[in-house]
Amino acid sequence: MPKVMVLAGTTDGLYIGESDGKRKRWRRRGPYLRGMSISHFAWDPRKKMLYAATFDDGVYASRNMGRTWSPLNKGLAVRKVWTVAVHPKDSDQLWAGTHFSYLFHSTDRGRTWAVVNGYLNAPGKENRYGDWSFGTGGNAIHGLHIDPQDPRRMYVVSSTDHGAVRTEDGGETWTFIRRGVIEACPLAETSELGKPKSPEDGQRHLDQVHACTHRLGITPGDPRILYRQQHCGVYRSDDHGETWQDISAGLPDRHGFPLAVHPRETETAFIVPAYQGKKCTRHNSCIVGQLEVYRTRSGGRSWEALREGLPDEVHTVVLRHGMDADRLRPAGVYFGTSTGELYASANEGDAWRRIASGLPRIQGVVAVVA
Repeated sequence: MPKVMVLAGTTDGLYIGESDGKRKRWRRRGPYLRGMSISHFAWDPRKKMLYAATFDDGVYASRNMGRTWSPLNKGLAVRKVWTVAVHPKDSDQLWAGTHFSYLFHSTDRGRTWAVVNGYLNAPGKENRYGDWSFGTGGNAIHGLHIDPQDPRRMYVVSSTDHGAVRTEDGGETWTFIRRGVIEACPLAETSELGKPKSPEDGQRHLDQVHACTHRLGITPGDPRILYRQQHCGVYRSDDHGETWQDISAGLPDRHGFPLAVHPRETETAFIVPAYQGKKCTRHNSCIVGQLEVYRTRSGGRSWEALREGLPDEVHTVVLRHGMDADRLRPAGVYFGTSTGELYASANEGDAWRRIASGLPRIQGVVAVVA
């Protein structure tokens, strides 16, 4: 029977939930990498290796399912790493996205790194360097997504106006992928202080947060189909991101961070909207009250709220890397919150259970079937 691991990267180390393929009983181990802030993970099924992206000291690797870790940072000039990815057909190749929107590549499993010069000339360059203080992330590459059928095709997502770009030649050249994506947030009725919102309030909000992409997902069943959670909506593409359709209708809020795609069903995806609750008076990224996951089984034509087993009184948020799905049948879905709870569903979201609590803020969740 397979082993399932749910990796939760937090502001203070890594925690791992473990179960068998039935996913009925969970045990927790960790923390590992104590004292480090961890944002994301990558799993190499061929070499049985884990990689962790840390905000404190670059990339770390584990050969024993997360029990011990070693740094892999030679040539990694920026050590605040947001995301790491393994080439799906060549385990020697790794990619890392860092703060200040730099992309690094390794051809020897992380022993040495080099900056990807082609990305330095990607469109939107004028908006991708330096730093900015709005939000909690700043200027960073926080998403790396490699086409499992054609690894020369890769998508990079960053916290800037340009949102996301695509390469078809392994990183030499890049193009925007935003046709059909709105470039401004629809103006909400009230401001963050509960007062009627003016156009000036809306522009001020956009000046601070941008119309940036928060998360992108490639459907394993058909890599042409992508899903995308923007700051201002959820979108779907059927042509590798060349064009997008707005599929936000039916959601309680256009704004959100995380997204997970089904391992086989191209029409199924999961998100957690960032509600603007009545008590959320200082920022628009918090869930107040009922915690809900939304699922589409129709490619975004309709959405259903999933709340069985989830608490009805929370004040939290789920961050951009905070959700993932495993590849079992039925698929398991997992997410972690900024208040340190980790939730799991063994039946594709129909029912949930809390498998960990009392953790530091969860920043990244990755499901591994070993």
